[in-house]
Amino acid sequence: MKFGIFYVLECPDHDFTRAYREMLEQISYAEQLGFDEVWLAEHHGSDYGSMPSPQIAAAAIAERTERMRIGIAVSNLTFDWPVRIAEDYAMVDVLSGGRLDFGVGRGYQPQEFHNMGVAELQGESREVFVEALEIVRGLWSKPVGEPFSYRGRHFDLDNVDCRPTPLQRPTPPIYIASISPETLDLAADQGYNMLVTPTLMTMPELNAFVVDAKRRLRDHGRDILDLDFPMNWQIHLADTEETAVENAREALTWYFDAALAAVPQGPDVPPTYERYAELVTATDEAGGMTVEGLRDGGVVYVGDPDGLIRQIDALHDETGLQHLICWMRFGGLEHEKVMRSLELFAEHVIPRFRDREPVVPRALRDHSAPHTSSHPFNSNSPFAQEDTMGFLPVENDRSIYFEHHRGEGRPIVLIHGWGATARAWDTTLPALRANGNEVVTVDLRCCGRSDKDFDDVSIAALASDIVRLVEHLGLDRPVINGWSLGGAVATAAVAQLGDRASALVLTGGASPRYTATDDWPHGGAVADVEAVLASAAANRAETFRGVAAAVCAENPGEAVLDSIWDMFMSMGPRGDDSLRDLATVDLRKEIASLEVPILLLHGRADAFVPFSAAEAVPTLNNRAEVVEFTSSGHAPFLEERDRYLAELTGFLNR
Repeated sequence: MKFGIFYVLECPDHDFTRAYREMLEQISYAEQLGFDEVWLAEHHGSDYGSMPSPQIAAAAIAERTERMRIGIAVSNLTFDWPVRIAEDYAMVDVLSGGRLDFGVGRGYQPQEFHNMGVAELQGESREVFVEALEIVRGLWSKPVGEPFSYRGRHFDLDNVDCRPTPLQRPTPPIYIASISPETLDLAADQGYNMLVTPTLMTMPELNAFVVDAKRRLRDHGRDILDLDFPMNWQIHLADTEETAVENAREALTWYFDAALAAVPQGPDVPPTYERYAELVTATDEAGGMTVEGLRDGGVVYVGDPDGLIRQIDALHDETGLQHLICWMRFGGLEHEKVMRSLELFAEHVIPRFRDREPVVPRALRDHSAPHTSSHPFNSNSPFAQEDTMGFLPVENDRSIYFEHHRGEGRPIVLIHGWGATARAWDTTLPALRANGNEVVTVDLRCCGRSDKDFDDVSIAALASDIVRLVEHLGLDRPVINGWSLGGAVATAAVAQLGDRASALVLTGGASPRYTATDDWPHGGAVADVEAVLASAAANRAETFRGVAAAVCAENPGEAVLDSIWDMFMSMGPRGDDSLRDLATVDLRKEIASLEVPILLLHGRADAFVPFSAAEAVPTLNNRAEVVEFTSSGHAPFLEERDRYLAELTGFLNR
């Protein structure tokens, strides 16, 4: 894995001498620490960026470094004559000994187009960009000394040449910065690398975009392991999370205020820039950006090194991340804080990933058929990717994982039980999709792929995750179906959602109460739960094997038993506290207050949640109905699958 640093070189105090000096000191130090590269951004005429000519900075950096590659992220091809751009950056490549990585873009800030005298071209900037890139590439790749001509709508060249020519042949590596399908097609046709960033989107949106981009490139016949997808991420590390947040708050606030003020907005947004205006409107409606919101959305990482390691681990698997550019000097952040952040990254993060091999994104492994999905900026479902496990940041740097399967029918969220994962629903999901339903499955905190170090794994916290997932995916009055402990989570989630949910389904659900009390004579004792947890602490594998064997009323066969056991063994030890919380949670008031239909699908021989508990629910809420599965224990969706699916889909189709 490769690691770089990045500079827009914001300069809020206008002390440009200090800003340039600090940048060069940081770059030299980063090379000593083991960073692989530095990337520079071109901006004009505002405090947002103080590097109008990255080629000048690149030449200075080439003299101060020996090993680091020098990347441009990006050169704005709409602001200058393309022959001049080709000459300048060819010179950088020669002076650096062939260390140039050339990133290109078309610009987006209206004031910059105005400053550079090309305001009238912003609506046509994509056409200008494509032609300019063809010219630069043509000048670099042609035989030395051979004249070059080009006829386009915006440029007309006759017998021109480029001096010097780049040292890297046929061209330095070329990167395109974009979030548009049109530029993806250009990258697929020409084999360009892609620069991506979550700066103006959430990390789950970026995750969906990258996976979809790599899928499209693969479907165009490109080997996605041969293409580079560096991600530029605003990162600040400190010795503690609290210190990092305190360090970064002012600089982040300044930066995002400046960024949102600079993007196209208002009634006269140029064509192809509508996304930026939508972002400004959405931010205003949400009450503005906060550091907490930026962190929760994964737009920035501010924290300690351990949390960042977990995030990079997930991104490597989910998106195939193999190249991370660290934007550490954002908003004019103080020099000493940037230097300490660089040190922590080099000490803790780089060694963990330096030898990490490239991987295909998890969603694209073993899926060779072409796939079409909507652009991830679809506001109704920004994370929706067929067969893709997305992740949703829920607190600080921690995430839960989910799958979102499209459908025109009624949406349903499936919540697994204690110790299980989203894989519990693998025999249920195909039937729901065949029924046309939109389906979401989720790994609860500490289970399956979700992070295993959450501070709060209570039923209330799990329910809040479900509510946030419903909101982020824009699900329209979904049905919430919870199995076992997931039944308590589902009940609490529906209580929070109110009329934003349309029904509650309890599949062997441990709701409204799991243990018995004087006025609820259904279930075991709290001491029984503690005994199971003590046994698990002493011998986790043997205990969970026994729990798995008790799920079904009759032996389901070794294959099914092994699959249940495997799910239990994928739960982290912190997940035990979810069961401990379930032992005392009482949701009778919530059940009684629900004004949605409630369906209980319950096995007569359930060894965990007695059938009498299901029978008691209609006495609390007259909208509840119980369906008895006479041959089932705790998992009627496995034991009497056909009837279970018939009852569930019939309910969904009402």
